Amino acid sequence: MKQNHYDLVILGSGSTAFAAALRAQELGKTSVMTEERTTGGTCVNRGCLPSKNLIEAAKIIHDARHPRYPGLIPAEVKLNFRELIAQKDEVIHGYRKKKYESLIGGQITIEKGHAEFVDDHSLQVDGKRITGEKILIATGSRPVVPNIEGLRDVPYLTSDLLTSDEPMELWELPRSLIILGAGYIALELGQMFHRFGAEVTLVQRGEQLLAHGYEPQVGRAIGEVFEKEGIKVITSAVVRSVRQAGKEVIIKVEDGNQRRELRAEKLIVATGRRPNSDKIAELSLPRKAISGWMNFCALTCRTSSRAAM
Repeated sequence: MKQNHYDLVILGSGSTAFAAALRAQELGKTSVMTEERTTGGTCVNRGCLPSKNLIEAAKIIHDARHPRYPGLIPAEVKLNFRELIAQKDEVIHGYRKKKYESLIGGQITIEKGHAEFVDDHSLQVDGKRITGEKILIATGSRPVVPNIEGLRDVPYLTSDLLTSDEPMELWELPRSLIILGAGYIALELGQMFHRFGAEVTLVQRGEQLLAHGYEPQVGRAIGEVFEKEGIKVITSAVVRSVRQAGKEVIIKVEDGNQRRELRAEKLIVATGRRPNSDKIAELSLPRKAISGWMNFCALTCRTSSRAAM
């Protein structure tokens, strides 16, 4: 098994990983990033960049239908959803190539595959051994999949549907959507799809939107906006089960003393995110690898915003 040694080994290839690799390069050090999906991580490939691109397109459609100034006549903008997704992918490809892939080479390299710790200074990436003086864990996060009866037996989407070049990418606009969750990701996806023309229902366990980490009036204000736009919101609801019936997904919901069934063409699970660090420990997570990074962090963290843009 071939062994490669670097000054810095970085698990992940998102903006934080690239910021660290660039700082290491400035210090004359070698670095390698590992990546099992697409170079650039969540933000450029399936998060910030694609979501804001599509949200802006949806806003153009909404503003045309609902002009803010008296004297402007509402207009209907025709939508070719497949073509819209294709342009989104083109934007992602261009940004990824310019801001990420162009930086690889010389002192900065990348290894594709799933990384797991072997010891304090060694990892395996799909069977290839890599060692480093310091190790940075920058593996990002993934959508949380709640434990709901029947969920794993039906096709469902997560926020990763905004990805490019991966099987879960959504190319056809669904007629109707149920979204589980009421955090900011659920809200922006819900409003976006509704403005594109889908019938959207949000299902939330709490009493209002954005229940955690935000001022109460923010969630209430967004709820009022959604009501005016025609987005249905069900709060204080517990999802008991999910099943497929033909081309529809059926959700059993308990709302107080009321039980009901919700039906939609597609289901999106947007109930939060969890760290990917639980997927890298073949043995126990090395404490020395983590503590060794702390000294390096003081030098690299300042560059994160610069490298990400």
